[in-house]
Amino acid sequence: MSRFIQNWLLPSLSLLSNGFLAWLINQLPGKQDLKIADPIIIILTIVCLLALLIFGAISSQSQPTATPANQNWVLGFLPLVGGGILFGLLKGNHVAAEFNSAVFYTSLILFGLGAVLPPVLLLPRQWQKRLVWLPPGLGLAVMLYFILRGEWTAAFLALVVTVILMLFIHAIKFLIPVTNQLAPRFRAKRQQLADSFADGIWNKFEDSTSAFQRQYYQGLTYICRDYQTQGLDRDRTLNLQKVFVPLKIAATEAANIRPEMVQRLKDETNNSKTTEIGDFLAAIDKNPGYRRMAVLGAPGSGKTTLLRYLTQTYATKQQRKVHRKAPKLIPILLYLRDVRQEIVNNNQLTLAELITQQIQQQQQKYGLENPPPNWFAEKIRQNECLVMLDGLDEVADKTQRQQVSRWVDQQMQRYPDTAFILTSRPFGYKTARLQQDVTVLEVQPFNLKQMEQFIGSWYLETEVISHAGQDDAGVRGEAKQQADDLIKRIKNSKPLADMAVNPLLLTMIATVHRRGSALPGKRVELYKEICQVLLERRQRAKNIAEPLTATQKQSVLQVLAFELMQQKTREFKLSDGINLIKDKLADVAGSGANPDEFIQQVRDVSGLLVEKEVGVYEFAHLSFQEYLAAVQIKESNQESLLIGNINQSWWAETIRLYAAQSNASNLIRTILAMPSPSVEEMALAYDCLDEGLSVNPDVRQQLEQRLNADLESR
Repeated sequence: MSRFIQNWLLPSLSLLSNGFLAWLINQLPGKQDLKIADPIIIILTIVCLLALLIFGAISSQSQPTATPANQNWVLGFLPLVGGGILFGLLKGNHVAAEFNSAVFYTSLILFGLGAVLPPVLLLPRQWQKRLVWLPPGLGLAVMLYFILRGEWTAAFLALVVTVILMLFIHAIKFLIPVTNQLAPRFRAKRQQLADSFADGIWNKFEDSTSAFQRQYYQGLTYICRDYQTQGLDRDRTLNLQKVFVPLKIAATEAANIRPEMVQRLKDETNNSKTTEIGDFLAAIDKNPGYRRMAVLGAPGSGKTTLLRYLTQTYATKQQRKVHRKAPKLIPILLYLRDVRQEIVNNNQLTLAELITQQIQQQQQKYGLENPPPNWFAEKIRQNECLVMLDGLDEVADKTQRQQVSRWVDQQMQRYPDTAFILTSRPFGYKTARLQQDVTVLEVQPFNLKQMEQFIGSWYLETEVISHAGQDDAGVRGEAKQQADDLIKRIKNSKPLADMAVNPLLLTMIATVHRRGSALPGKRVELYKEICQVLLERRQRAKNIAEPLTATQKQSVLQVLAFELMQQKTREFKLSDGINLIKDKLADVAGSGANPDEFIQQVRDVSGLLVEKEVGVYEFAHLSFQEYLAAVQIKESNQESLLIGNINQSWWAETIRLYAAQSNASNLIRTILAMPSPSVEEMALAYDCLDEGLSVNPDVRQQLEQRLNADLESR
């Protein structure tokens, strides 16, 4: 009964009452009879229009579950108001005589619409769809009437009007969904422009009131603006902002986060599995658990590049590129391997004190202003900072790594509302986990779209720089041709496709491809090819005479990498490096060879070594150190060293790269012989089986049986 009242009785009564109202309006005396002045008429008209709009808004808010049409039924009275205004003008003799007829019929039509539209908008949606065809139906009926009367001209005009009505109806049906699709985009664009305008005003104000912050951001820009190619290309420096491809990350452990909020985050990014770091940063205010994040990823997966990109983006006040709702924060980037000694020597050192020390060194390097006293302490206390801690795993010594992890825990506890992001390789993190409630995120491999985007951006930026900054159709065409060729090769080669999911390896593949070399099919072969390119082929292409071959240079660097791995460090002083390589260099180049010049030449020409600060060197990427150490271990038959360190995360990648060049049976046997190997150790065994150059059949069978037994036990 209630549905009958709502769907039929009320619309019918509204239709009758509106019709009666229209008739009553027609019976009203003119303004001359009522002696009402024109300004009062205009004011009353405006008041009526405003009242109808307000009533329509109230009606819309009071019926949240109604359809949009039902929500705005009050607005259906607007034609009635318009008809009344026109009729009033007609009655008041304010219309020229020649327009009287037109104004009369227009007001009549508006009265009709005003009487019919409100009850129609209250009808169920299916009836609204049917009533849409009422005007064309009436038009056809009128046409038929004139045909029966033999009035062919009138019938033709009725047909034309009917066709126009039908075309209009179809146009409306087409335009409504188009408008619905475009409206959110226009709103988003409008909001984006408003945000940019507001940010611009605030940034100007901020720059004028904080001289140090402006200079601090300038220093960060100097440090993070370049895309670090890990020594792969010393001839050109790429712009990080132009080649960076946002990484996909997945939450593996979510601390103190309601499940519905995780689901909402996934829904908002239209991806049920992965999101980007900006999505988590944008949700910090609603989800306190996102204020402490640990981003884990395989070697070369882009963890450091991600933090450098965030630092550069925030320092240039473009955080909305990360996410439209990204909070405005002051970026702070610390490399844990650089500050580990300060933390180990003084575990009472506060985060603000450590940051101030590091920033003072940075500002002095670029001749910029030092921070005012307690500036960082105050900003951190006010929760205005984004603290990024890179490379927990690169603190090689396990005891020191655990000390650093405990120190990070203390800082998170001291500043519970400050945003922290820590990065690490999975193995390094699992031996020194943070004890605070941390959201653990895992970097996902590149998908096809990311791979194509990176190759396209990398080739374009490389070609632009190669042409002295010229960016025209010719340069873009050349870049696109080479990028398309590389993408095609990767798609047609499963081994290449398997490697291209890793940003570092993809950069290596692109470097080898651009230099015209054959693309290798295995990871270890790719490292070998890159070392050849960096140590010899680049010089040969430039007709630079070299006393040592690439193989001879690599043999010296292998010794250096092996010693650094044993010392559990990445960096070395120049004097220490000279002592480590002098004997091997003398063996391959003679006693007259100068170790100092050799290191400088590898730094300046090959790029495999970089000088991170005056007199302190390291390999361009830890992966190169691990690969060269693996080659040295193979050539010197020191597999026993790896077996002795099989449970040390620092050696895990070196073990994999060694297995790729050798028979991996002994490594796998060692893990299988453990009383209760951990998940990480079993994963390492499976990696050795997968990447190993060869594995004895009996060892392969034992490992597969263990795998089946583990699966059955679950």
